[in-house]
Amino acid sequence: MTAVDGSQGEVEVRFFADLAQAFGKEVTRPVGPATDVVALLGGLCDTPGRRGALFQGEALRERLTVLVNGRNILFLDGLSTSLHDGDVVSVFPPVYGG
Repeated sequence: MTAVDGSQGEVEVRFFADLAQAFGKEVTRPVGPATDVVALLGGLCDTPGRRGALFQGEALRERLTVLVNGRNILFLDGLSTSLHDGDVVSVFPPVYGG
């Protein structure tokens, strides 16, 4: 998956609930050495509907939860969290109920 020089690898992106309908449940994407969460998610938004599902303007939609390898990006570097070969990015919409 990674070239000898480390120039490219792959990450798995998992979408849950309504987002799985828009993007599919799992997507594998190549990443380069400077890829971060915002670049990855932005690259997946190839239609206005998909863009609107994840972003409001340039910001991530409020109340979406994004995990990298099970850790919330709020406790990492936010949308600037670097991605590496083999990482798993999980995206959850807000969950309501009781």
